[in-house]
Amino acid sequence: MYKNCFAGSVESSVPRTFLSLMDRTLTLDKLAVELLTLISFFACTDGGQTGCSLALVSKRINYASRPARFYSVQLLDSPTQIEKFLQSYQQQQARATDNIPRVRHLCLSFFGKGLETAPTDATPMPAPRSRAEWLASLQKRAQHMQSGQESLDEQYNRVIPALIRTVAPDLHSLALMQAQWRSSTVLRCQFPYLEEMTLVGGDPTFLPFDFLPSDKPIYPALKRLHHIQSLVNKDVDFFKWAKHAPELTHLRVSRLDYHPRGTVDTLIQSIGTSAPEDVFPHLEKVVIQPNPGPPLGTRQGTAELSYRDFLSHLRRSITKARVPVLLLPPMELPKVAPGVDPSRGCIMKLRSVWQSAIEGKQYTWETSVAEPQLPPARLMPSGFVTPSHMAKGMVAVGA
Repeated sequence: MYKNCFAGSVESSVPRTFLSLMDRTLTLDKLAVELLTLISFFACTDGGQTGCSLALVSKRINYASRPARFYSVQLLDSPTQIEKFLQSYQQQQARATDNIPRVRHLCLSFFGKGLETAPTDATPMPAPRSRAEWLASLQKRAQHMQSGQESLDEQYNRVIPALIRTVAPDLHSLALMQAQWRSSTVLRCQFPYLEEMTLVGGDPTFLPFDFLPSDKPIYPALKRLHHIQSLVNKDVDFFKWAKHAPELTHLRVSRLDYHPRGTVDTLIQSIGTSAPEDVFPHLEKVVIQPNPGPPLGTRQGTAELSYRDFLSHLRRSITKARVPVLLLPPMELPKVAPGVDPSRGCIMKLRSVWQSAIEGKQYTWETSVAEPQLPPARLMPSGFVTPSHMAKGMVAVGA
């Protein structure tokens, strides 16, 4: 029973030939503890489920898998989930005398389970009979959402500082979806081993660069940074990122819009040939994916012209970049079914990208094009760009 439970948990991470050999000649009780621990690290890449399952198999497997139990952790649901995780994590660390479990990969969302758009009464609200009733219902809904957001802010402000201080010294990758959370705390901590980070919604609000010394980089080992813009973004200053992530080699900005302007300007300037030598000195590759344009089939006037100017500005700018720049076609927003919270789909996609990176699948930076073949000019989408430094082995393809 133990063997089957364990094999089923690691099947996606361990070669089938190895599992077949183990089935025929070995049982878990005969495997060395060191080998069981190694296998556990390969298995525990799903955000915590496998680590929890292995802990319940047997005392021996519990002991052997303990160092890998929190290898990857996803906290996507609520402040309460974070609080319970911290309690369990600190208890496990206190019990361990050697091979202390540590969080290496963290996926974190501040959306909670989504705010209700209206109070959940037992009986449905009647349809408004007048414009005054309709406006009153909108006001009531807005007040409810504001109250819910304030409650979430208070709860997250209570648990996030403790979480970040606890895991920051050991993290190797971080995926963070911030939503509308308003931080009331400024943390002063460093991520000495963090190599990969994906941010949805701008810079971490609990680590504002303006309040932290620039001579002590927050992310001294960061290699790959992926910024995914949102509708409520503040300016992202990439010159400040250059100071706090001096070892960066790969930079991606998705859903890039022409507002806020500071984000676009500092991105273009920091990767340009005129940038100072100490600005991203190790940068090797940049990927840019613009924000979706105005809906097709509608007459947008000024908005459409502004969007075309923005794309033209990007094309011109990246031809002057000092590193290869991959300009992808504009992002396509998926259709959301009625009654489905769109934030959940975004969270699940972020989780999928994060998990793929843990397993060594760098889809964010690689394309599937083996031999670059450009389509005819009349078939080339507006988002395609082929500057001279991209001619060797790189073409722009869809995300």
